[in-house]
Amino acid sequence: MNGGGTSGRVGAHPHLRVHAYGAYGGPLADAIVRFKYSARGDLALPLGRLLRDLAVDSGLVADAVVPVPLHPTRLVVRGFNQAALLAKPVAVALDAALVTGALTRRRPARTQAWLTAAEREHNVHATFAVRDPHMFAGRRILLIDDVTTTGATLRACGAALYQARARSVAALVLARTE
Repeated sequence: MNGGGTSGRVGAHPHLRVHAYGAYGGPLADAIVRFKYSARGDLALPLGRLLRDLAVDSGLVADAVVPVPLHPTRLVVRGFNQAALLAKPVAVALDAALVTGALTRRRPARTQAWLTAAEREHNVHATFAVRDPHMFAGRRILLIDDVTTTGATLRACGAALYQARARSVAALVLARTE
């Protein structure tokens, strides 16, 4: 795994900086796939530590660490939310609240992995909502996910958080596709 860490803006959203541990490929991609699709929960801690180290090395500051939520039906099928497991070490290292359940998926979305960029945008448009907007008002939010490709999911989450009056939203992911 490379671990150099990259950051950049996602798409046209001017207020969402994404920090990635590395490019999606090789051993990092293999570990993510095993973790996410082969019920390898034992990989949550080492992968979460990679994100923790990236957050600390990048000087990130957050009041709340928020994993990208799964729809309840997908959560039942998978048995865990990989983003929530990855977020725990990050929240501890940043001395931030780990907030699960406050950002929700209003409806199930198709799996993004096989969709085009335009299909991804449409697939997640208006999918995310905040249960209690006061929870995020004026707070610095750090979104956590495993992989970003086009950034559609992160932008949709960021839009919901900004609509809830978050002060800032950044994202931290294990891998970014090139």
